[in-house]
Amino acid sequence: SWIKKGAQLLGLGNRAIREIEVDKSFRIDIRALSEKIAKDRQSGVKPICVVGTIGTVNTGAIDNLEAVADIAKQEGLWFHIDGAFGALVKLSNNLSSLAKGLEKADSLAFDLHKWMYLPFEVACVLVKDKKAHHSTFQQTAKYFNPASRGVIAEGIPFAERGIELTRNFKALKVWMSLKAHGINTFAKLIEQNIYQAKYLASIVESHPELELLAPVSLNIVCFRYKSFNQEQLNQLNQEILLRLQESGIALPSSTIIEGQYCIRVAIVNHRSRVEDFELLVSEIVKLGRKIAKEF
Repeated sequence: SWIKKGAQLLGLGNRAIREIEVDKSFRIDIRALSEKIAKDRQSGVKPICVVGTIGTVNTGAIDNLEAVADIAKQEGLWFHIDGAFGALVKLSNNLSSLAKGLEKADSLAFDLHKWMYLPFEVACVLVKDKKAHHSTFQQTAKYFNPASRGVIAEGIPFAERGIELTRNFKALKVWMSLKAHGINTFAKLIEQNIYQAKYLASIVESHPELELLAPVSLNIVCFRYKSFNQEQLNQLNQEILLRLQESGIALPSSTIIEGQYCIRVAIVNHRSRVEDFELLVSEIVKLGRKIAKEF
């Protein structure tokens, strides 16, 4: 959705967006990507950028970043990676292989208020080509001419790094958190969250009344209560989720995958424990049985 909003803000509109089919693991279909680029070129349309993802919002899927990067390079396209929360697996030596190909991006964006456990909101964009980055946003004005001395000497000219002329000090909480806890602490907590997601998925798969609806690549688990009339499963699961939220027991979200309404559990809390997920499953099954009798 952010890609569409970005295209709209740039004045390109939704017609400039090409959505690429995905495989069974919800990763970009590499062949479909190549074919769509070729089709656009044949139609006289000029592709400019390819966006890959590490940790999609819906399912936590990780694209084959190396393959996407290779196509972008062959076609002369800018390669942007949406790191959302998933890029931070790079902090863990045990999980860094999941981010293979990350270094090939022309630009990378990720949020630190998710898997760095920081207060909302703080995000980061990294651009590989310093000259391209600065020349895109650089402007001259008499009221901020560079100076070798005084209060504006040296430092970082934020106006050359984005749309904003200046900004508040969002980086301070990141710096302080890293200083206080260290990189290894965050790496271990990320590993813990991924283990918890795998654990939750194992409980779901072993329960006869639940169904896992997407592979668990990182920290997101999408599943549903299935022991009911197939035609009303979406409505049933939506009611389960709403009652669960209203009870205050847990606050999962939802999404729809291939027309199926999912209970979506995104684990980004350093305080979560495995028993929390056992309780979650127990309550979902209890609610599912109760609501099924009401339908």
